[in-house]
Amino acid sequence: MKTKTLNMFIRIAGLVLLVLGILFWLEIAENLVLVHIVLGSLVALSLLGLVYKAYKLGINRVLVVVSLLWALALPAFGLIQKNLLDNSSHWIISGLHLLCALGAIGLAEILGSKICKKE
Repeated sequence: MKTKTLNMFIRIAGLVLLVLGILFWLEIAENLVLVHIVLGSLVALSLLGLVYKAYKLGINRVLVVVSLLWALALPAFGLIQKNLLDNSSHWIISGLHLLCALGAIGLAEILGSKICKKE
């Protein structure tokens, strides 16, 4: 798949995921959690696609490894997030999940720009 397509998907899906996350936080759309999980998994897979392309092009190995670990950790964190939540730390865990998701989008942007320069 083309790099620009992967990046555009991550941008659009990230925005949808952000809106869904806000709706969950406000306890408005809890019936859409499965959609959030599937879409988040697709974002992680798209980031893995960018990681693979970056690796094949010889882009900075540290960036590639960090992005790989991030792409694997984000869905894992998202899935165990429910078990980490209690009334007192709900906003902390949710905030960390948001920051991790924004980090994934940022890494995708960095990888995408470096890949496009080498292609």
